[in-house]
Amino acid sequence: MIISYKITGLLRKTISIKTAIIVFIFVAFVNQVCDAKRSYKIVVLPFKDYTRMNMEEMVPDALKSMFTQTGYFEPIDREIIYEKVTTVTPGEDIKIDNITNVDGAWTADQVDLMSKLDTKIVKKFGRQLKADYVLKGNISLIGSTLRIDTEIVGVKEKKTLGFITVEGNPEELSSGILKELSVKITSFCRNLNAYDDALSIIGSYNQGQYTFDVSEKKLREILLITDDAVGIRASLMVLYLSRTRKEENPLLEDKILDEGVMVLRHLDQNFEEEVLGVFLTSGFDPFDEMAKIYSKRGDHEKAIEIYKKTISVYPMNIAGRYKELGLLYLNSGAEDEAIQAFEKSLDTHKGNYEINLILVSMFEKRNRPDKVRKHLEECVRYARNIEEIKAAKGKLDGLNP
Repeated sequence: MIISYKITGLLRKTISIKTAIIVFIFVAFVNQVCDAKRSYKIVVLPFKDYTRMNMEEMVPDALKSMFTQTGYFEPIDREIIYEKVTTVTPGEDIKIDNITNVDGAWTADQVDLMSKLDTKIVKKFGRQLKADYVLKGNISLIGSTLRIDTEIVGVKEKKTLGFITVEGNPEELSSGILKELSVKITSFCRNLNAYDDALSIIGSYNQGQYTFDVSEKKLREILLITDDAVGIRASLMVLYLSRTRKEENPLLEDKILDEGVMVLRHLDQNFEEEVLGVFLTSGFDPFDEMAKIYSKRGDHEKAIEIYKKTISVYPMNIAGRYKELGLLYLNSGAEDEAIQAFEKSLDTHKGNYEINLILVSMFEKRNRPDKVRKHLEECVRYARNIEEIKAAKGKLDGLNP
């Protein structure tokens, strides 16, 4: 009897809840406004309402309004959904007969049908509507607590991506529960798309559609909500590097170093080709730039540390990294380490005249004629012009037989 009384009381409040939702969905939903480059199409199906409070349409309509205001989602109109629903081919146990638009609302049977569609059918349904996501769910009462369960189906991924549940007092449906649900769904999808959104922002910056300040702001906003932070940090590095190529800016250099340290820390534990792809497509070698910043500031130890670490986590231009590492050791007076680094560079790319010539000079000081001869012969073999050949041969001729 107590539960019946509570439910009856809730039913009496249905009209006030409806009114609150109608008012709320027209209020600017500024806390969720998103700055991704593109929007994602989403189908919000009617929710199965087990409370009998006639919210099967109210909840989806409120969510669609909130999604629209974020700028991140583009909810598909109900009319378009009606047009496509008859093309769905459900299992033999579900029959679709004469599904029509009844005064702009779903019938109880239609709502019940939508709640029974499995993920495979929902995926097909979403593909016909050219949607990115399909959202379905149900509303229920547990005691006096209102609960909304949602399932997010990825059309492209062809599977259920996740489930989100919110609970609360029915009187807070508009101001609390639905707002929380909208925020959670948006954050969930932004997390999934963070990497692609970041690349899109960088692309817009390169095309002159976004200013530097706007691009940084958008990337920072994504960074605040995403678990895939390393990809966003990599994009920020590319943004900062593109600016420092045009002007010397110590503040941006600091930002490059800050983000680079975080990216390296992540790559040291988790190798991710996608993250490396951000750098490869940008034309920048971000870790080489980091080392050069440290070196320019006189912190050769940090520069050496960067090169040593990136050789294992960023397997690009290994010969060049060992060369730069050798030069840093040489300038620091660590000749043994310099020789090791130069030789490792030649192991990867033998045809480097400059490194062979440096080693000739170093082995001459150490009275190692065998090594001197070896690297002079390499100089002759990989010389880039006649002058270099003459210089190397002249030294060879001067060696004792």
